[in-house]
Amino acid sequence: LMALAVAAPLVRGADEPKIEGDLKALQGDWTSKDDQGESTWTFKGDKLKLKTPNREYEITIKIDEKAKPHKTMDFAVSDDSPNSKGFKALGIYKLEGDKKASICFGAEGTNKPEAFETDFGKTFNFDLTKK
Repeated sequence: LMALAVAAPLVRGADEPKIEGDLKALQGDWTSKDDQGESTWTFKGDKLKLKTPNREYEITIKIDEKAKPHKTMDFAVSDDSPNSKGFKALGIYKLEGDKKASICFGAEGTNKPEAFETDFGKTFNFDLTKK
């Protein structure tokens, strides 16, 4: 019985991503502002809770900090998210020190963005500041 109690956390942890590198740097609360107002981006593990002035999203992210020419961040909105269930998008990101980041993703079904810019209907770029 004691062996099961010790092994249970190890088995649970096997499915969880390692929180290191850029994923570790992203952990916590960030904000972005646009013409709709302020949004909060909360990273916890490989999960992102995005709260905009009008909507909330529960998202699983997958990053590749070795990708070139830009590091990549792919998004999958969970099926139990209050908005955009099942939405998937390809994105890029960059960290600027420990308090600033930029994330750009394409509309569903589009290619990964090539630059950090908003092209309405195609790509969406956000500059984030850590709280």
